[in-house]
This record gives sequence, structure tokens and C-alpha cells, in this order.
Amino acid sequence: MTSPPTRFTRIGGSLAIAIAAVAGLVVVSGCAGSAHGVAAGPITTSTIAIGPFAPDPNDPTKKDTHWHAALGVFDCDHWMGDSSGPGIWSWPFASSAGSPGRAANPDQYAGLHSHDDGLIHMEPSAPDESGNNATLGRYFEFGGWKLSATGFDFLGRGAHNGDSCGSMKGTFQWEVGTWDGTTGKQTYTVHTGDPASYKLHQFDIVVLAFLPGGMSISTLADPPSVPILVGEMAGTPVPGVTVPPATAANG
Repeated sequence: MTSPPTRFTRIGGSLAIAIAAVAGLVVVSGCAGSAHGVAAGPITTSTIAIGPFAPDPNDPTKKDTHWHAALGVFDCDHWMGDSSGPGIWSWPFASSAGSPGRAANPDQYAGLHSHDDGLIHMEPSAPDESGNNATLGRYFEFGGWKLSATGFDFLGRGAHNGDSCGSMKGTFQWEVGTWDGTTGKQTYTVHTGDPASYKLHQFDIVVLAFLPGGMSISTLADPPSVPILVGEMAGTPVPGVTVPPATAANG
């Protein structure tokens, strides 16, 4: 699909300069110092229109949207993933034609899906998955998972407030950031309420975490999908990061 019209601006410089930083990205494991608080950075969402867009032959600004957001789901002491690798997962449903399908009807296209990379790909084809309907909850719904203000059911694991997390009771927390053009720890805003209603945007970084009592989400490092998101922003691969090819099972 072709790229959608640019809907981000660079404050104090061009987005191209920020993207150029990708070439020097270093993936660091473990926890970095907290960079949480009020989200701030060089990229800001335009208010011209609300995407992602389903194709509209009568409006050239709404054609073949392909947006990306990084998602990380942290369970007590690790980033969740399936056999594909840590922090990434395969899309669980495919249509008979091999495209990503919805849990309720695999032959119905899922415009919010993943490609074995830890990213949420937003390529809507219908109103119920575009614009303000492109929510984190809709992505979980399409994948056959569940998400609420108290926890999640994801990749066969259910984790909710009060459940065991190691030797302690766990709590569910979530936060959102946007890649700021740097290679350091990103800035996040901690949210309350139901993350299922969160409207996804281009280049979001969403973190869902089930943590032992007393542990703050602010101590977590960036999720493993952030380097892959940065590569998508630049349109080029990130050194040291391999994105598996799409298959019939994951779109």
C-alpha cells in the first residue's frame, strides 16, 4: 500500500532530521531511568483530520492508510510474546485468502493487526476500524483477546488486579508515548481508566503492564517493538533488528 499523507510535524526542525537518528539506534536491554510524565517531544498529531482512513475514492487524502504503533505487554517480569520471540507475537487468525482475519469471523479482514513484529498495523478498509474506531480495544477484539481497566487476557494469559504476580499480588498499569526522534528512553504518560477505549495514533508506543505490588510502570524500559517502529518510521531496517516475513498465519 502507498503511504498516507503526512500528518505529523517536527517542532523546531524537520521530521527527516529526527528519522536520521535511526541509523545510530542501539537496543539496550534492562531498565532505564524513568522518563515519564507529561508527554512531550518533536512530533505532534495534526488536527486536520482523524485517521487512520479507510480508502475513499472521492477523497485523495483518505487513501490506503498504513499507520503503525508499537505495543508492549509486560507480565510480572518479562515482555510477553509467543514462539516468534520475546515481545512479539503472530497474528492468530487468517482468512482463506491469507489476509489477517478477525476472531469473530476469520474471513472478515482485520484492519488492525500485527505481522509478527510487536506492532499494531492500521490498514482499515471499513468504518468500524478507521478514524475514532481504531482503538486499542478493537485491536484486542480482532485478535480474540480482552482488555479492560483491571487487566488483560492476551496470548493465553489472564492477568487482572489482585491476581498473583510472583509471590505478590499484581496490579495493572498502562502508559502511552510517541517516539521523540532520539535513541534514548522515550517519554510516557501514565494513564488510568480503560485502555480499550484509547484511540490509536501513528507512531504511538503503548505499554500494558501487570506488575507486582509496589512496582511502578515508570521503571520499565521501552518495549522490544520500539526499534521496529523506528525502522518503519524511517522506511529502512534498523541495524540488529530482523522483522520476520509475513505468512498466511500472520498476514
